[in-house]
Amino acid sequence: MPDERPTAGLLSLATYIPRTYHDADFIASCCETPAEIIRTKLGWYQKNVPGPEDGTVAMGLKAARKALYYSGLQPEAIDLVIYSGEEVKEYRNWPVGPKIQKELGLRRAWSFDMQQRCGTTLVALKLAQDMIRSDPQLKNILVVSGYRNADLIHYPNPRVRWLYYLAAGVVQRDCPRNEILESHFLTDGSFAWDVYCPQGGSAAPLTLEGLQAGAQYLDVMDPAGMKDRLERLSLSNWLLCIDQALAKGGYTRSDVDYLATLLVKRSAHDYLMKALGLGPEQTRYLAEFGHHGQNDQLLSLELALEEGRLREGDLVLMISAGIGYAWSVVLLRWGPRRAKPA
Repeated sequence: MPDERPTAGLLSLATYIPRTYHDADFIASCCETPAEIIRTKLGWYQKNVPGPEDGTVAMGLKAARKALYYSGLQPEAIDLVIYSGEEVKEYRNWPVGPKIQKELGLRRAWSFDMQQRCGTTLVALKLAQDMIRSDPQLKNILVVSGYRNADLIHYPNPRVRWLYYLAAGVVQRDCPRNEILESHFLTDGSFAWDVYCPQGGSAAPLTLEGLQAGAQYLDVMDPAGMKDRLERLSLSNWLLCIDQALAKGGYTRSDVDYLATLLVKRSAHDYLMKALGLGPEQTRYLAEFGHHGQNDQLLSLELALEEGRLREGDLVLMISAGIGYAWSVVLLRWGPRRAKPA
């Protein structure tokens, strides 16, 4: 039987990228990792760095203004705002959804904030799709993200070198383009205590001694153990999620036309591309941008459009992974929405 539920699609998307950056040579001068290792093994040669005016929410708003403009919608057409940005923002315990409503004049909308580390935007797309299917009052949902976790990275700490590398969209009911098809998610609680800031929370408030010791920065508590577990589980978990999402839509790996992925080290990226049977023109490696958290997939799509890598009818695989540890996959059909089979 055909699926009678309403569809949801990505009506518009936009990103904002700070113009300043740290290159591999500068980062190497601050730590023990050689610049050549950063360029080859980690796979990138520079990372964008936010400036004084580039607060987490401020950057999300810049992208949101563009996404709203590209959508052609008036502010009163937005029914809901989902803030999917990071917790490191201008102020602690600050609800961001209402701030976005105020700045964009979204007087009819309601809002909430949600978080899943670097998987947050894909979870937000899934959530927007499900809410549109379940609530007939929702037609247009603005998903807004911001990311400034660069503030939590202390270059001299060799345990976080894999973290050295550092958007917005409108999801519309029965959108004529870019339909969100299926998704699959997986989390593994055995990684729950691997990465966090030792001080600054209710369990261990920030102290002067902690500041002097760098306890306000992200740290990895068991680097060797985490590395071993990730090497055994990460890629297989990703492929499991990919296969599950594809199967839900009646697809296989051979149907995938474009991979929109977060920035991972070059060897992991090449492994995934080979497993999916994709060529280098069917993805966009973000070597000159670094890692922008949960926003990498939207940046990948925007670059793919600019560079002619994305075509009408392409089946797009959007994948992410985040500390905690979570693996996320969303399947998107780029271009005009196809009629449901009878």
